[in-house]
Amino acid sequence: MSGRVALDLGTRHTRLADAAGKILFEDETLAAVNLRDGSLVAFGSAARALIGRSAGEVGLVRPVVRGQLQDLQLTDKVATHLLEKVAGQVGRHPEVLCSVPGLATGVQKRAMERAFKQAGAPKVEFIDHAVATGIGFRLHIEEPVATMTLDAGAGTTDVAVMALGGTVTKASIPVGGDDIDRSIRQLLARSFDLVVPTEVAEQVKKAVVTAWRESEQKIEVTGRDASNGTPRTVVISTSEASAAAAEHVRAMLEAAVSCIVTAPPDLANDLLTKGLHLAGEGAMLPGFARKLASATGIPVHLAADPSRTAVHGAARCLRQPEPRATSEAVRPKAAPPRDPPPPGAPASRGR
Repeated sequence: MSGRVALDLGTRHTRLADAAGKILFEDETLAAVNLRDGSLVAFGSAARALIGRSAGEVGLVRPVVRGQLQDLQLTDKVATHLLEKVAGQVGRHPEVLCSVPGLATGVQKRAMERAFKQAGAPKVEFIDHAVATGIGFRLHIEEPVATMTLDAGAGTTDVAVMALGGTVTKASIPVGGDDIDRSIRQLLARSFDLVVPTEVAEQVKKAVVTAWRESEQKIEVTGRDASNGTPRTVVISTSEASAAAAEHVRAMLEAAVSCIVTAPPDLANDLLTKGLHLAGEGAMLPGFARKLASATGIPVHLAADPSRTAVHGAARCLRQPEPRATSEAVRPKAAPPRDPPPPGAPASRGR
């Protein structure tokens, strides 16, 4: 008998988990495609490894950009590949619960539903990424107490205030960690005439970018000179790199503030008590939790496993007898199991 599987098809990473929360599959959301016939050659890290070894016959494609599917035909192939990867653990025809960003359109959802049903899934449902994040934190969103989540992913940032099993206010913006990487690449090109790949920009982000400046650090960056193509090394500082990221950090903060100010005033005390629960790969940006607490005026709790919080939340929905997950709210017939300890760190205003 086939089981159920939770899916987080993100801009940067794809994750599948079973109803117990066990991660069945985790890899980059990256596809190697045959340029002649459009067939899927490899997915994830295996796709990246093929580049440079295929005599120009294979191209590297990101199936998801800013939370949006880029190629519906490729989506069909990816769906088939993913279900085949977990068939030995949940059966060949599992029901699928997809965690999707708030920016996902009806067309996008129908395309995903069609793709996974064609791949063998008898049932495909959806849950808002911000709601899945809340359940991943083991927040009891069905109770008459307001809770708030912010999931800062690679391509999108999803924020929601929830109560009574529904979404009170929410915001979803096409801004995430990839935008910071892009800004660092642009900074290096503009100020240093240095061309670097995205992977190098990401390393710079992790090494010196901070949302809350406390100390100045520097890092050497090696790339290709834009004028003559030769290798060259430059030094970039925390202040320079962080300034490049500031616009995108500000956009994420404004999304959180907009959710708070548009929520009913009687929920303010709940938010002050419960705080904001922060997850997503972008949540690991140094100083971001502290900056978020300063901007919103409420405590911020950082997930113990930020990048997997949403898929764990979707997986918890699968443990209910008849999960009913929609893009607007989750209305379970029974409360999710109370299985402490919660994965969120203690309330704090910084990392």
